[in-house]
Amino acid sequence: MHVAGLILARGGSKGIRLKNLALLKGTPLLLWSLKTMSQSRGLTSIWVSSDHDDILELAHQNGAQIHRRSAESSSDGASSLDAINEFLDSHSAATNVLPPGPTALEVDVVALIQCTSPFVRVAHLNEALAKMTSGCYDSVFSVTRSHSLRWTQLEPNETEVDVANTEEIRAVNFDPHCRPKRQDWNGDLVENGAFYLSSVQLLRRGLIQGGKISFVEMSAAHSIDIDTAYDLWLAGQQASYFGFEPDGDSGDVNHLQRC
Repeated sequence: MHVAGLILARGGSKGIRLKNLALLKGTPLLLWSLKTMSQSRGLTSIWVSSDHDDILELAHQNGAQIHRRSAESSSDGASSLDAINEFLDSHSAATNVLPPGPTALEVDVVALIQCTSPFVRVAHLNEALAKMTSGCYDSVFSVTRSHSLRWTQLEPNETEVDVANTEEIRAVNFDPHCRPKRQDWNGDLVENGAFYLSSVQLLRRGLIQGGKISFVEMSAAHSIDIDTAYDLWLAGQQASYFGFEPDGDSGDVNHLQRC
């Protein structure tokens, strides 16, 4: 089974210019992900897809294979699925683009890793890869557990006709008449966007998640997604506090409980 690890790292990020090259503890975000991927078990090949020369050069210098992303798949309106399928169209055995050897096999699974989630650890990827390569699942993705009590805002046509009984919001995951205690429920599993593993058959159907689905749970400390300058600063504080390094080690997220 050929599992292609893929990072989508376009140059046109908005919140932080060239966000994928932003430094966290002196190391570009791209390298945090590449170092973790290189130590994980089960990736047949590792790729970086980008439209930016500096990103592609850094990826190449650090052992990743590179895919030059088109302007269309790098636009603000393009989805991750568009970019993944462009990659699959350009890098399959039928195109003879892949170099000789194991990486010339037809790709069976794409492991999409988000390099703006720098605290993905080797253990997280290994767990996901083990599930995918077992043949039991069509997609596996990362989540974090939330005990937030969630509400949704109602559309005007959903509100009650009687003004005295009009509701503007409604509880989603709990009963307001019986508010759950944190210790009495398991909470919700929320996508954190850190990684998605999908079979090529599923991707070709226009889905990243589907079929037989499983998940890998990550702690809140590991689940930060960097989109703004504040996120980058916060990630730096977390990395220092928990001892996270760009080498895939776990760091110590349990020492808070001992303080």
